Amino acid sequence: AVIMQEYCIPDAKKNIIQCLDHICPWENIRMQGEDVKSEEIVVGRGTKINSGAIGLLAATGHHEVNVGQQPKIALVATGSELVEAPSRLAPGKIYDSNRSMLASMVSLINGLPKTYPIVNDTLDETVTALEKAFNENDVILTSGGVSVGDHDHVKPALEKLGGQIDLWKVSIKPGKPFMLGQAFDKPLFGLPGNPASALVTYLLLVRPALLKMQGASNCRLARRHGHLAMEMINRGDRRHFVRVAIDEQGEITSAGGQRSHMLGSLAKANGIIDVAANTRLASGEKVEVLMIDG
Repeated sequence: AVIMQEYCIPDAKKNIIQCLDHICPWENIRMQGEDVKSEEIVVGRGTKINSGAIGLLAATGHHEVNVGQQPKIALVATGSELVEAPSRLAPGKIYDSNRSMLASMVSLINGLPKTYPIVNDTLDETVTALEKAFNENDVILTSGGVSVGDHDHVKPALEKLGGQIDLWKVSIKPGKPFMLGQAFDKPLFGLPGNPASALVTYLLLVRPALLKMQGASNCRLARRHGHLAMEMINRGDRRHFVRVAIDEQGEITSAGGQRSHMLGSLAKANGIIDVAANTRLASGEKVEVLMIDG
């Protein structure tokens, strides 16, 4: 055994050491192989490299390891109503928020976001912007321009570039007009223009794909369980991902207004709850929260 120095009183005259603590056999002995055994996998394929994993790799003599490549992600916002901050707003104009929001989310999972200038609602400008984005990136994330309006040009622009649309519209709220397409062997995720819709579709449909591209084995959002502090009702025919705040005690409250353009409740939310179509969740009911930054 090894006795900790602070529990010992040496007596130089008698050449003895008095121990002030109980001693057990093999106490404070670090056995060879008790942490990581010979031939054991130190960090497995698909594991996220966190600070603990870096320390373990260094302690076991692994100076370099192969990791998944960080994907370059183009962020393209479409809409003639959008303005770059800090320009002054004219009537009918709004500041773009989606590119900044999505850039922060992409960075959280080790992606490399690249923000492109706002694209006005013309087919030619959309084609030019997408072509440049495809040439310079691995993945394209657009926001806006994927619905059914006369000024929604992302789908025809993708087809004009020789690409294809694999999926359009998903039965969720917010986020119905989501699009998945591809061109030049690269994916394009077309997110709705409303901020809450863009965030929800990114979390549920884009984030797992970006993690999988990097070789991650766990692509799910972090989850917490808690109890509702209020009743929640979904009278619609689509799953509703409600923005909520869950506190340290597990109490869950609505983050505020749930309309898809509302950023106030988005800023207050740290999670979303999947409320099935035509469903009522009672106050006090235990539910699962998908964590936004998880």
